[in-house]
Amino acid sequence: MKRIYIFALLLSLAAALPSCRKDAPELTNPNEFQLTRTPSQVFKVFWHGMNNSYGFWDIDPTDWDRVYDEYLPLFEALDEAVSEGIEDAELGGKMQTLYTQICGKLIDHHLSITFFPKSEYGFSISPGRLDISARDYFHKAIVGDIIPVCIEANRQAGRIEEFVQGRYEVEGDDNNMFAVSYKIDDVIYLRLSGFSFSGVLQKDPGGPVEQVLRNYQRMILETPDIKGVIIDVRDNGGGYLADMQEILAPMIDTDLLIGYTRVKEGLGRLDYGPWVPCILSPAENHRKVDAPIVVLANLHSVSMSEMTCMAVSVLPNGCVVGERTFGGTGPLYGNYKFAYSGAWENSSVVSVYGSTAVMKDARGKIHEGVGIVPHIEVLQTPEVEAEMRSGVDPQLERALEYIRTGK
Repeated sequence: MKRIYIFALLLSLAAALPSCRKDAPELTNPNEFQLTRTPSQVFKVFWHGMNNSYGFWDIDPTDWDRVYDEYLPLFEALDEAVSEGIEDAELGGKMQTLYTQICGKLIDHHLSITFFPKSEYGFSISPGRLDISARDYFHKAIVGDIIPVCIEANRQAGRIEEFVQGRYEVEGDDNNMFAVSYKIDDVIYLRLSGFSFSGVLQKDPGGPVEQVLRNYQRMILETPDIKGVIIDVRDNGGGYLADMQEILAPMIDTDLLIGYTRVKEGLGRLDYGPWVPCILSPAENHRKVDAPIVVLANLHSVSMSEMTCMAVSVLPNGCVVGERTFGGTGPLYGNYKFAYSGAWENSSVVSVYGSTAVMKDARGKIHEGVGIVPHIEVLQTPEVEAEMRSGVDPQLERALEYIRTGK
């Protein structure tokens, strides 16, 4: 899963919150310097760290107190096994089983927990990955590899106009992305593999990816009679919140309430701050689009992809087509040294990467751990995949049908 980048807007909102917290403790993780020599000591550090920093305890169904009471004796039994000379590989396997039972159903779908990362028996747990792999419509992320085949088939059929595509690839750079924009059957289409426009515009100004974006924006502003707009975020792992200003803001003429976010403001399990509205303002160059605006999403649409679904769903002409998404909607913009939630670690025994904030949509619904349910479901079945490999994209065609017919 591609990790989401800094949420600049949320940072500014957080900075605007009241700063007079008389009883707030120092922002030092209280678990960083505790003993971690035995399995039970590691468990205690992990349990307390999650107790302090996890942002979803008021809605997560996991009984965290029961976890402590039930599992501490099991880890104390492993302490004895260590003293009796248990092999490292066997010990690692037993701990992985226990921690998977503990963490496997936590609802933060950005959450990734790595135990003993520097040891040969280290392991990681991703509740989100465990969840989606158990869904009855699970499939691998293959859309990005097949999209060029479908594009070429539509070009050969004469359906595509004003076509621009671009790629930005630098080894080790999180901004790598593929993007394409064009008109198909008089509908404006934008495909992006990640929300990295904001980063690419800085690193490769005027390059191929920026040309894709400017072509899309130009079509929004200049197309005489827009029939519809499709934003394709299938297999899109997320990215910059600021990209929404480039993609959606050109199509609105008034402020749009996307949803609300909330962060922790203390070490207590339920020490939450207020819900802060997330508002998207119109771009400087904008044109209100009254035609249908569709987000094409699937199982592997995560984070900013899901926030885009939320934003478009607020619009009276908005629609989501495809599959229920990944369910990782909580923004990430910092770690424990800057907030009371997010990423934290203790020496070389445990490293936790998780959401800094909780998000709910404009109607007050939290989608974390569930995902965005599409208005029109089109599953990516083996039959659909076979059609895509032959050049026909059933999910795209269903979005076009909705734009034409309204149903």
